[in-house]
Amino acid sequence: MPVSPEQLMEELRTLCRGRGVQTPGIDLHVGPALRQVCGIVETDGAEAVRTKLRDWVLNATRGFPVEVRNAVLAPLGLHDEAQFRFLNERIEWLAKQQDRGARTVRRRMDAGLQRLVEVALQPAPSTTHVAPSELWHVKEFDALLKLDGPTPACTERRTVVADTDGVNEIAWSITIPSPTPDGAPGDLDVEVLHGVELIGHERPSPRRFLMKLRLPRPLNAGQTHQFALEVRVPRGQSMRPTYVFWPERMCESFRLRVRFDRDDLPESVWRVEEALARDTDDLTPWPQTLPLDEIGEIDVQFPHPRQGRGYGVQWTPR
Repeated sequence: MPVSPEQLMEELRTLCRGRGVQTPGIDLHVGPALRQVCGIVETDGAEAVRTKLRDWVLNATRGFPVEVRNAVLAPLGLHDEAQFRFLNERIEWLAKQQDRGARTVRRRMDAGLQRLVEVALQPAPSTTHVAPSELWHVKEFDALLKLDGPTPACTERRTVVADTDGVNEIAWSITIPSPTPDGAPGDLDVEVLHGVELIGHERPSPRRFLMKLRLPRPLNAGQTHQFALEVRVPRGQSMRPTYVFWPERMCESFRLRVRFDRDDLPESVWRVEEALARDTDDLTPWPQTLPLDEIGEIDVQFPHPRQGRGYGVQWTPR
């Protein structure tokens, strides 16, 4: 059922009262509009609901100006420095931070929540139609980045779907950041593991690699095919502590697993989602940090990543 912008706005205003997202028993205070836009299901308990709300708000507001973003996070109880019991206290804190009166801050809060509603209700990328000129799209992209070997290596498995008849070639590309901000772009070793034949290789720019891959047989519309590549950083070449996927065409699902060296675990790891161009350049930690499991791995998934946005992880080496 379509979400009404008025209903979503009212639910957000209601959520700001009391402790906001930090309210105990939050699962009993979230309305149907917020449940729909945040992907909250009936079986989610209070902490799962709180996590989904927090992640949705943090990701949706990432591109907002700082003052607008704070005018959303503080009232909702999501700003680390504004964890006060009542909304009035959070408004007073925000007024001091922005050197404005409480009325002005409340107007900014409403404007920020309205911007949040606009983000929530923007049309989602279609998962059922792709322009014929695109020929194919990615159904599943599964990447395993291994950092515990002699050199970083990534196994990339893709399942592609033909969107027209006669698809017999796939273009695969990767852009690598320089190992250091002022360093020269590095190089890559690419090996086909299965499912395709490498028939062309070029480097349109110092950072961008483009491969032309031939399928074993032409695909007709709706048919799928899986292939895998191994991408390695040449020995002795350092790697920037980042792996971010920037979809160039429709992708239904992206999953990334990273296996760190257990003798050289990172200081921190964070999830990157809905990043805009240049957002990941300075390696500034994002709010959502990721815990490593007991064997030094992380596993993140991104359903329906949007074209032109970045998804993945970054980390701070020790």
